[in-house]
Amino acid sequence: MWKRTAAIWLMHSLAFVAGLVLSGVVAVGLWAVVPVTGANWLVFGGALAVSIIAVGAGYGLYLTLVGLLLDLNLGWAYYLLGPVVVLGVMALVFAGVYSHMLTVGQGSLGGYAVLFLIGGGVMTRRARLGRENAEMPEQDDRA
Repeated sequence: MWKRTAAIWLMHSLAFVAGLVLSGVVAVGLWAVVPVTGANWLVFGGALAVSIIAVGAGYGLYLTLVGLLLDLNLGWAYYLLGPVVVLGVMALVFAGVYSHMLTVGQGSLGGYAVLFLIGGGVMTRRARLGRENAEMPEQDDRA
């Protein structure tokens, strides 16, 4: 049981780091073409667009890798609801930094830690449920 849990968290960690790297690469690449001067709405819209695209690309890679590494069939709910969780955590981090409760570094690291723990918990639960369902014999409902 402990080996399986350790393997799940290792695969989750590898996929998480790959998603973070891709997210950073996409964000840096997009900043090269997004205007950084001009009207406030233009700069804010550009920053928001870069964030959404970068987070979406990183999260998509994370889910794809974790699904392949753990041999899980992740449905569309993971792809649709996961970004909502990510944006929720990002909003909490932004609120904490904006209200001066957190520094930028604390908010960033805390946000990543929360996302890592949430993702690991969800994937551990999903992998265990998948394994339990695979071990249960098929029941014939024909009477």
